[in-house]
Amino acid sequence: FDAFIARLTTKQGATRRGLIIGEVSEVTPTQYGHALGLRQSARKYYASSNLIEHAARSYPHAWRSLGDRGARVVALLLVERTPKGHVKVGDLAAMLCSHAFIPCDSIHEVAMANRLVAERRNFMKPVRMADGDNILPDFVLRDTTIETHIEVYGMNGVESYEARKEQKRTLRSARQIPVVEWDVDRAALDSVRLPAVTRRDMAT
Repeated sequence: FDAFIARLTTKQGATRRGLIIGEVSEVTPTQYGHALGLRQSARKYYASSNLIEHAARSYPHAWRSLGDRGARVVALLLVERTPKGHVKVGDLAAMLCSHAFIPCDSIHEVAMANRLVAERRNFMKPVRMADGDNILPDFVLRDTTIETHIEVYGMNGVESYEARKEQKRTLRSARQIPVVEWDVDRAALDSVRLPAVTRRDMAT
């Protein structure tokens, strides 16, 4: 890693930058901005306050989850080395993940993903629509007789969100796809009943 950092040089007006990916362990204020820590490295990565504020606005779910023991925040850092040898962050992207590094869109999805892993369920987390798929559930249980969709509803009351929710319900009903729905405003996660495992060949 030191050799990688050593190659980040500025010569004849050209700055060589690099990309670093890791799990954010902390973001702490400094005299000149903020210092980021990654669990995979003892180094500190220095960012301006403007960049940290931009990251908090651009990746709100991830940023708000920093410090939550059930969640992980993975960051991609664009870095360069300063004349004094410090590693400066020029830009960054952040992704919220479950404890098992499953990408999630909200802290509620993190909680559901953690439960599915803890109960050793066989499931997948769609991250984009496949060809011909216009539903894109939050999770899909694969150890049931028929694959079962799981939806985590956390933006209740938002008009566009409610419209999309009803659209997905209509599509699932027409295709006879079983679904488990968790309304985070109405029920605790441990009260949500999941279907029993019926496909042992798919169980973990």
